[in-house]
Amino acid sequence: MTYPSVTIGVTTYNAEDSIRDALQSVFGQTAPIAQVLVIDDCSTDSTMSVLEEYAGRPGFEVYQNETNSGVAVSRNEIVQRAKGDFIVFFDDDDISDPKRVEAQVERIVEYECEFADGAPVICHTARLQIYPDGGQRLEPTMGQTRGRLAPFGLPVARRALMGEPLKDGYGSCATCSQAGRTEVYREIDGFDARLRRCGDFEFAIRMALAGGHFVGISEPLVTQKMTSTAEKSLDKLKEFILLVLEKHQPIFDDGNSYKFCRAWIALKFDWMAGRRSKFTFGIARLSLRHPILTLKRVCMALPNLAHNRVLNRFFRDI
Repeated sequence: MTYPSVTIGVTTYNAEDSIRDALQSVFGQTAPIAQVLVIDDCSTDSTMSVLEEYAGRPGFEVYQNETNSGVAVSRNEIVQRAKGDFIVFFDDDDISDPKRVEAQVERIVEYECEFADGAPVICHTARLQIYPDGGQRLEPTMGQTRGRLAPFGLPVARRALMGEPLKDGYGSCATCSQAGRTEVYREIDGFDARLRRCGDFEFAIRMALAGGHFVGISEPLVTQKMTSTAEKSLDKLKEFILLVLEKHQPIFDDGNSYKFCRAWIALKFDWMAGRRSKFTFGIARLSLRHPILTLKRVCMALPNLAHNRVLNRFFRDI
């Protein structure tokens, strides 16, 4: 079998301190890479000067957005300009294991032959998250169990939006650990350009609605540095999550289910912001209005308390 051609897509913004290490992990991949496509989102530091150091490498291309437009726009540029059969996304402050591209392409091709039956397939790897205070956490992804059907279709969308239980459907689907066929990204119409945050969340919902399958690799092939930026603030994150819920409101069973999920998101951010009194009052009120739904969500949230405490510290430092 001829090895598929691969485009590695790197989005970057003001990453003068980290982009060299990220690119070293790009060029250190064991799989043959046809194209390395870097999109700079109008950096104001020396990121572009660093990128110029790599000019002349085979397949290396750099483009800059006309205005600072957000990571979704940069990823759409990658989708449009990609020449490879596959796109593997890298972030500018993360490090990927040398065998990451090889493992993800093989996982997709293997799954397509055994289970997909022509449906679109996307692959994520688990990630090792490194926080500014030195803390570490292994973040799994969905579809890690091999040899069987992975999560796919509407149940994935309902899991993402409403928290419905889904076998092998727990874990993150971050774009920084994502790979898929170029034609899949184009068929799904890329990323929502309005979303400076949560674009991976919204893309996964549309991928699911298109019948997409979500396969994963349990080994953490991406080491993700949890860096702080203004766009990662709690208020911004809440704003974009609610925008995604609004966009996909038709998926909800009824108006009450939609309102409950919006209220739950608001409570979650009250907790993360340390507004304990407001959270306590809100959860009591929500329990009276939606007792069963609230109990289910609370039970699902309890195993994540330790992770949420880490996130609380991270967001409060932004």
